[in-house]
Amino acid sequence: MENVLNITRDQLDALREIGNIGSGNAASALAQFLNRKIDMDVPNASIMDLNEIPNLVGGPNQTILGIFLKIMGEISGRFLLMIPEKTSIKMLQYLIPGCEVKSLTQIGEMEGSCMKEIGNILAGAFLNALSVLTQTPMLNSLPSINFDYAGAMIDNVVADMSAVSDKVLMLETSFIEEEEDMRIHIFILPAPDSLKLLLQKIGVAS
Repeated sequence: MENVLNITRDQLDALREIGNIGSGNAASALAQFLNRKIDMDVPNASIMDLNEIPNLVGGPNQTILGIFLKIMGEISGRFLLMIPEKTSIKMLQYLIPGCEVKSLTQIGEMEGSCMKEIGNILAGAFLNALSVLTQTPMLNSLPSINFDYAGAMIDNVVADMSAVSDKVLMLETSFIEEEEDMRIHIFILPAPDSLKLLLQKIGVAS
């Protein structure tokens, strides 16, 4: 297993670039699905404590809709979307004519299915690009959704990863729709035992 603390700057730069390609693919897919112009922040690759992730979405007490999937195959890990409540509601209003949801607590089966489909689309587009780059098939599990404070959500999603290490390699970016000020945060958390293989596949292994 590769120790995330041994990752070099050159390796982080390479990981950032594959994050850029995967995120670009995902942003294009989201724009087509919503029929709206979607911009993308420059992706970041960094080593960080798991408990720092909520700070990237407004703090641990920020109410978030989380969509999470497992990445399966030779390279495994977690794919996580964290969507602020305001953005979640606006997206549902775009996708469901006459949608009257005003709070995440009002989300029913139809609204949940729509948000899961967004997770499927983004994860599929990102992982398809990553599969091509690494020449390694990757699949995503069916998505699950939850709404909670960001801090509690991270604790639940990555509990098994924290049993291995309290630090993770994180690829992170944000999708932005300027007209309505919508923002979606996407995180890729490779499993520690997949990190060495990922680095080998992109030609920057130690």
